[in-house]
Amino acid sequence: LKQRGLDDEATLKRLRIGFADRSLGLRLPHKNRAAGADIRARLTRLGIYRESGHEHLNGCLIVPIMGEQGEITELYGRRLDDGGKTGIKHLYLPGPHVGIFNAAALNEPEVILCEALLDALTFLAAGFANVTTIYGTEGFTDELFEALKRRKVQRVKLAYDADDAGERAATRDAEKLRSIGIEVYRVKFPWGMDANEYARKVTPSAQSLRLLINGAAWLGGSAAKADTSKNGS
Repeated sequence: LKQRGLDDEATLKRLRIGFADRSLGLRLPHKNRAAGADIRARLTRLGIYRESGHEHLNGCLIVPIMGEQGEITELYGRRLDDGGKTGIKHLYLPGPHVGIFNAAALNEPEVILCEALLDALTFLAAGFANVTTIYGTEGFTDELFEALKRRKVQRVKLAYDADDAGERAATRDAEKLRSIGIEVYRVKFPWGMDANEYARKVTPSAQSLRLLINGAAWLGGSAAKADTSKNGS
């Protein structure tokens, strides 16, 4: 977190960020007792424990996704060993994603939408409260889409990675957002960079990210914008 510029203690506590160090079993009643067996069975159903008895998110930085009442609906794990033997860096609980990271951002007329959670944390650390994220390039959930529509968000600035996958996702998601009358912009990082790398290399990050946000390229959308273009204004 320190290497990525995300080690502000107040932010970490507020977002309840932690680390899975394989000590969960030591904090539970013994598995030979009824209470211990019951809670382990529940944790296995949730996917926190695997059927093998191992912690699913062991060795990961953990970011909880919280619902509007403070309940945890999803867990994101970022492997510190960059995936180890499997090469899988990003882990979630099994099943469909549930919940929206920093859902309060959707109360704002303009939302910054990132591709990954660490990029959203980067914007939060730089002072941008109106940021949320999809779950990777294929992780734009119906829940997020419906929430954006219901909350009357006017503008979305797509801060996806500057690579082929990020461009494809931005093109797809811009069309989806325009279909519900949202004005869409593309935040342009130097090719090959994501938000976190850019913020670390171009400092101060709050200023450099703000310049990119303000200079984001318009991708269309909103009835008002369409009317203006028809009038030739």
